[in-house]
Amino acid sequence: MTMGVGQQVWEQFGHNALWFHVERPPMMGGPVDVVYNWGVFDSSQPYFIPHFLQGRMVYSMGGYAYEQTLIDYRQRDREVWVQELDLTNAQKVALRDFVVWNSQPQNANYRYDYFLDNCSTRVRDAIDRVVGGVIKATFSGRKTQYTYRSETLRLTQRQPFLASGIHLGLGRPADRQLSAYEEMFLPMRLRDYIREIRVDDGHGGTHPLVKNERMLLGTVTHPEPSAPPHWMPEFAILGILIAALFAVVGWRGARGSHGARVASATLFSVWAFGAGLLGVILTLLWTVTDHHFAHRNENLLLFNPLWLVLAIVAPMTAVKGRLSQTTRWLTFAIAGLGLIALLLHLTGLSRQSNGEIIAFALPPMLALAWAVHRGTAHARAAERR
Repeated sequence: MTMGVGQQVWEQFGHNALWFHVERPPMMGGPVDVVYNWGVFDSSQPYFIPHFLQGRMVYSMGGYAYEQTLIDYRQRDREVWVQELDLTNAQKVALRDFVVWNSQPQNANYRYDYFLDNCSTRVRDAIDRVVGGVIKATFSGRKTQYTYRSETLRLTQRQPFLASGIHLGLGRPADRQLSAYEEMFLPMRLRDYIREIRVDDGHGGTHPLVKNERMLLGTVTHPEPSAPPHWMPEFAILGILIAALFAVVGWRGARGSHGARVASATLFSVWAFGAGLLGVILTLLWTVTDHHFAHRNENLLLFNPLWLVLAIVAPMTAVKGRLSQTTRWLTFAIAGLGLIALLLHLTGLSRQSNGEIIAFALPPMLALAWAVHRGTAHARAAERR
């Protein structure tokens, strides 16, 4: 069973499960239908938030009634597709025995990873166990045009702030070209690729693994996006507008009254504090968490803890004229790091897809450096007069 995307954050990537149908005569209670999935988490479990922040979340699997499963997804207006697998009786029994074993309390928990070990990879691997590894053998060598970043942005683009935050937080490892096998971390991709699989029919030939397929539920409000967003113009325009604001406020602060200098210092400090805070978060994601795909993040050239120092010294320079040289060279250093990020991107030395982030962050960095330089120069000229 493959469930399409939904509204909640944890529903953005879809879901899947294994549905077991067992025929039984009426005298034995009739047919039994159980849906097993590996996407169960409990936000009330001890240390859930710390584990989430550290990238050490524990998920589990379990079996649920088929009828209730359909009711839940119908209420959420999410697509549900089913594909009947043409397995031998021995393979069906082996698959059933495995998931029943896996659903036992002592076996149900596992260390969750968004991309490498999730509800979809667990379904993929459970099926591959009983078909002799044919899924991995067929798809592990097939390269796709997608990356973990592109697929993540494709599916989260309807929530731009969420998608932008993920885009900022993902590092270089998220930009590796995926194989079709790796791309099955998405339930919808697993559904699509498994249509191609052929397995041994026991008579010297092969037959399709998927015997039949149908859609049980459609959706009106949650269609799956077909391509990642192209937000370069929006990010660039926003960055230029912020840069223009910095330039105007900085120019007026340099030539204006004490109140104008306070206003410019406040604006610059708020921006610097926010950028520095983002830098601390990116640094911690890389250094002290298990969020592997947030490591080696070149966005640290744009948002880094140096901004926090600037948030402290910039008001002292603008209002009291103190530490002007420190502030000036600090803004030059920050702008220089941004230019390095741009150079790495333009020359192809960077393998991180962060062009939109550079387009947003670099113009304000340059405008701020210019405004501080102009302000300190004007202050020195006034002193000489």
